[in-house]
Amino acid sequence: MTTVKKIAKNSLFLLSGQIISLVFGFFYFVYMARYLGAEDLGVLSFALSFTLIIGLLGDLGLSSLMTREVSRNQSLAPKYLGNIFFIKVLLAIVTFGVVIAATNILGYSEQTIKVVYLITLSNIATSFTQTFNSIFQAFERFEYQSIGMVLNSALMLIGIFFAIKQNFDLIYFAFVYLIVSVILLVYSFTFCLWKFAIPSLKIDWNFWKQTILESMPFWLNSVFVIIYFKIDMVMLSTMDGDAVVGWYAASYRLIDSLGFIPAVLMSTMYPVFSKLHVSSKDSLEFAFRKSFKILVIIAIPIGIGTTILAEKIIILIYSVEYAPSVIALQVLIWASVLSFINFTPATYLTSTNKQRTLMIFTFLGAILNIILNLILIPLFSYNGAAVATVITEFFVGLLMVYNIHRVQNLSILLSDVILKSLIAGALMGVFIFTFRSYTLVLLILFAAVIYFITLYIVNGFEKEDIILFNQVLGR
Repeated sequence: MTTVKKIAKNSLFLLSGQIISLVFGFFYFVYMARYLGAEDLGVLSFALSFTLIIGLLGDLGLSSLMTREVSRNQSLAPKYLGNIFFIKVLLAIVTFGVVIAATNILGYSEQTIKVVYLITLSNIATSFTQTFNSIFQAFERFEYQSIGMVLNSALMLIGIFFAIKQNFDLIYFAFVYLIVSVILLVYSFTFCLWKFAIPSLKIDWNFWKQTILESMPFWLNSVFVIIYFKIDMVMLSTMDGDAVVGWYAASYRLIDSLGFIPAVLMSTMYPVFSKLHVSSKDSLEFAFRKSFKILVIIAIPIGIGTTILAEKIIILIYSVEYAPSVIALQVLIWASVLSFINFTPATYLTSTNKQRTLMIFTFLGAILNIILNLILIPLFSYNGAAVATVITEFFVGLLMVYNIHRVQNLSILLSDVILKSLIAGALMGVFIFTFRSYTLVLLILFAAVIYFITLYIVNGFEKEDIILFNQVLGR
């Protein structure tokens, strides 16, 4: 199988899983949001963000490092699996201890503390699941990860619907997250051992030291990214209350849902980039440019369309109770656009052993985001938090692109792809604004057709793009 076809196959598996997962996830989150109301949704969203930040202690970047190293030498899988499993057991104990201390010191309500504890246990189980998913990625067998995604969302959908039907309170919803994450852990553990590798139970202390040191930049990068994407909800909870967090979370959930698109492509490209870094620098540059172009072309129309249709989307999905979420969505969608664009350079840096450089960039982004939140939240509440996220994402993206530009000239790529996508997006935006009162689904379909036809007319697709597309289709 050619590299192009393998990438297409893996992307298709992940994309299929993500789409099904997204559909299930959309329904269970919307019904949960409507049932719980803004205040309880705010508590749950705070718990998810708070535990996600502290839960980073449970991985230390080990999963990302394992994907890269095992993709280069698959015989290392048993050694990495065994040693990382034991490391994560210790990290899980530390993580839960930190959560207990933090929630009690900060003086949250009894209900909030219980929800945080349950979500923490769920995140710990997910951390172990990520270890086994790293093996699936390293062996480029993404179908197992895709099945896990679908299973996760299907079980969440069943659990949430059951909770609503039984008229359960917020605590049960947190229990659903825990139960589902444990089932997913059992699934990933079983298939990893059955199909790929049995963990070596021999502890290698020198390997521990070397691996942890090597993984720290991956971990710190994740810490800083999570801070500038999730710290705003924690700060809003403290400064403005649970209802405000609920409104903000409603918009943020839609943005998170879009994240599957770059995540799918770059999850499949990460092991490819890692291999090409060793075997062919020219092929790596080609793969980088095509990945970057695809995500820019997809991101820009999403940003323009969502900005125009934000009110219609929020009211349709969440009801009038969440009308205050509209402005936040109009701002946050551009953080999503920038995130799409930034995914490729971030993956490029980590796969070419420049994770320390990326760590510095995301550290600067985290500091900037905290400062901006401290300034903007008191002035503009959750809308200020949204602006802070956009500015931070733009800042980190500039740093990454400039760093890569020093190695390969990106001027033509940036100007050509972004300019032509904006031209096509502007025409599409005029169409959407003119006919915005029409049915949303039909409006989106026609807008997409107009965008891609315009992009083709302005030569947004090169001859080699058509060739690659035909290779994917097997022509």
